[in-house]
Formats: sequence, C-alpha cells, structure tokens
Amino acid sequence: MNKELHQKYKDVTLPQELVSLFSDIVSSDETARKVCAYIGKTEQQQRKDEGVTRGVTINDIVENVMVERRTRVNERGRTYSYDQTKTNIHRKTAERQVDKLLDMSLLYYQSVKPLKFLYLTKRGWQVVEEIVKRSANKNEGAK
Repeated sequence: MNKELHQKYKDVTLPQELVSLFSDIVSSDETARKVCAYIGKTEQQQRKDEGVTRGVTINDIVENVMVERRTRVNERGRTYSYDQTKTNIHRKTAERQVDKLLDMSLLYYQSVKPLKFLYLTKRGWQVVEEIVKRSANKNEGAK
C-alpha cells in the first residue's frame, strides 16, 4: 500500500481473529517473519536514536536479514552437492516477502526515486506484537 492509501486507512486496526490469522501466516514462513521483525526492529531503533523513522529499503533487508538455505558446493567436475549455510537473503526473495506484507496491508511504502522506504502500519505492529508475544510464551514453556 502506498503512503496516500495508508493515510486514508491509518487508524484501522485488525480484530483479534485477524491478528491471529496474519500472525499464523507470517510465522509459518520463516523468511517473512524475519523480514517483518527486521523492519519493526529497525523502525524502533530509528525512533529511539533519531526520534523519527526514515524507513527501511530492500537493500537494508538484503544486507541484514540472514536465512538458512542450501548452497551449491562444487566437489569434482560436474558433480555437485548442496550444503545448508546461513547467508544473506536474495534480493528477489526479499522483494517477494515485502510484496506479500504490502498486500496484507502490514506495510506501506513511501517512494523516493529510486528507492521505496518501507514502514509498518498499525496493523503490522499488531501482528509483530502478537508474534513476539507467541515466541516469548513458547520460550517460557520450553524452560
């Protein structure tokens, strides 16, 4: 959702059932969860440090979000094997996850050519808080 559409619906919040649904959807995809959490954490840090948020770009996400994925290792000639490694997220994957979160109206963007600055909406904060609460309960239960 772009900034104009966000301004029109910025005070709309999700009912608890939808917060749970969106939290389940985002939590089920590790990459989406990491992207959403990174945007929220960065916004909070910017507010704390600068008093205002300047947003997050796709480049910021690509540089800072790490995921586990299989990478090809060339052993001999034409034979390849794949190993699990922790590497930065691919740009295309980051763009897909951002598009998914934009479609869910959890994010909005402000376009400043050639960049798009991403921000969490009020609904996005609801979902992030629910995910954090769930992970805290999960960690307490594991102890």
